[in-house]
Amino acid sequence: MQKIVFFIVFTPVILSAQTSPLSPEARARFHGQMSEPVEPFRIIGNIHYVGARNIASYLITTPEGHIMIDTGTKEMHSVIRSNVEKLGFKMQDVKILLSGHAHFDHVQGHAAMKKATGARVMAIGEDAAALAAGTDRSPLGDEGWEPVAVDRVLKDGDTVTLGGTTLRAVWTPGHTPGCTTWTTSVREQGKPYSIVFHACGGPNAGVKLVGNTKFPALIQETERSFRVQKTLKPDIYLTMHPEDLFAGKVARIKAGETPHPLLNPDGYTRLITDTETNFQKRIQEEKTKASTTR
Repeated sequence: MQKIVFFIVFTPVILSAQTSPLSPEARARFHGQMSEPVEPFRIIGNIHYVGARNIASYLITTPEGHIMIDTGTKEMHSVIRSNVEKLGFKMQDVKILLSGHAHFDHVQGHAAMKKATGARVMAIGEDAAALAAGTDRSPLGDEGWEPVAVDRVLKDGDTVTLGGTTLRAVWTPGHTPGCTTWTTSVREQGKPYSIVFHACGGPNAGVKLVGNTKFPALIQETERSFRVQKTLKPDIYLTMHPEDLFAGKVARIKAGETPHPLLNPDGYTRLITDTETNFQKRIQEEKTKASTTR
């Protein structure tokens, strides 16, 4: 397969609250409380949590090296490095870097991680371009990151395989143009489990949906994503802000409780349905507001 590399020299900037709907207070929480260290642990099969308090980084280990999904904020690099080593793995064995979507709280550590490990960065379409440019190209339009070369530009349905583990990239835009739902399967105590890494919940709160001139297909693309997500039937789903998902379950996971504390075959469908309902409510509210101000 031909190697495609994107690299654009660009100075990342932190955009103001006038540009992004994310408030300075909320942004500070991402860089502060949400990026605080927590103890790492094995979740299921070869999937490990090496992220922070409420910003995820997942390490998928294999005999031929490891895959990492998301590198978090710039403050999280030392957190992730420490967590990987605490679990007995080596940073230099990280061979592939993936992401759920190109927002600062999930990919701001990509450049540092690539430098530390030499891992190949892979991402879908517009998110690959955003990673290479160091700028948020999503409807949120918030702060950027150090540009990072993308080694493989993925398409919807492409697979990433290493050491007997395969992940499939499901293109589910809306939150970002290249937002990616990753799917895989693992075995735990001889039983197979289908896994979804959920990173695409629709456009951020405060983003204009109706008549968004910069993203004219935003509503249609997001609605398509919901339809695609509803076809997925994971036994376990893992989120990119997992504090609520893990609440009260980490000790039980570590103890090897059965059935697995995260086993929830209907949970993902409910999550998508609830998110879609909220999305449609936002659309209606925007339309109502527009009609009353004419």
